[in-house]
Amino acid sequence: MGKRIAVISDIHGNHFALSKVLEDIEKSDVDEVFCLGDIVSLGHQTNEVMNALKRKKNIIYIRGNHDDEVVKAYKGEPSDIKGAEQDHHLYIAGHIHEGHLKMLEALPLTEVREVSGIVILMVHYHLAEDGKYQSIDYKPALASLEKHYNNSRYDVILFGHDHMSLHLENDSQLFMNPGALGITADAFSPYAVMDIGDDGSVDFEFKKIPYDRDSFVRELRKKNPPALDFILKELLKEEG
Repeated sequence: MGKRIAVISDIHGNHFALSKVLEDIEKSDVDEVFCLGDIVSLGHQTNEVMNALKRKKNIIYIRGNHDDEVVKAYKGEPSDIKGAEQDHHLYIAGHIHEGHLKMLEALPLTEVREVSGIVILMVHYHLAEDGKYQSIDYKPALASLEKHYNNSRYDVILFGHDHMSLHLENDSQLFMNPGALGITADAFSPYAVMDIGDDGSVDFEFKKIPYDRDSFVRELRKKNPPALDFILKELLKEEG
C-alpha cells in the first residue's frame, strides 16, 4: 500500500520554523512524518520544539549528532567536542526538560521502513565502518553516494546533517536530503514530501515554507547562548 511521507531534518531548536512546517504538513494529507535528527541545539527553543513534536502523531524519529551531544552533556559523559561548541551543548542540556532528554536518548541511530516493496533508510548522515558519521561532503556527487551504499539493500536513502537540500538517483537507488528546517539563511524553511505509489513508484516534492525568521534571530540574540557568534555568522549568515 502506498504512502505520502513528509521528510524533515535539522530542526535545531527553531519552533518558529517547525510550527509553520507542521501547519503545512497538516494540509498536505500526509500519512507519516520521518524526522532525520538534530532536533535540538543551535536554536534556543528546545522545549517548545519537543512539545510540538510530541503532540504530532505518526512521526518516526532518528537521532542526530547534536541530539547525542546534548544527551552526553546532560549526563556528564565525555565528548570529543570542546570549547564553545561543548559549552553550547551544556547550555542546551541545562534548559531541556528531563522527559524530552529521555526521548532523545532513546532514539535510534538509523531506522529502516518498507513501503510498497521500497526499502527506505533513515540516517542523519552516512556512517563509517566504526559507526561514526563520515566527514561532511559539501559537494556530494552521485558516484560517492553509490560507492557508499552500493552493496546495501536500500532503495531510498534519506539523510540530513549538511543542511543542503539534495535529490540524486540512479536506476536502482534514490538519495534525498530535505535541507535544514531550522537553520536557514532566508525566511523559508525547507522540507520534502515523498509519495510512494502502490506500484513502488517514488516521487518527491521539495517545499519551502515562510516563517518569522526575524523573531527567531531576535530571541536567539537575547538568549545569548554560547557559540552565538558562530551560529549567527556561519550558519544563519547574520552579522554578529
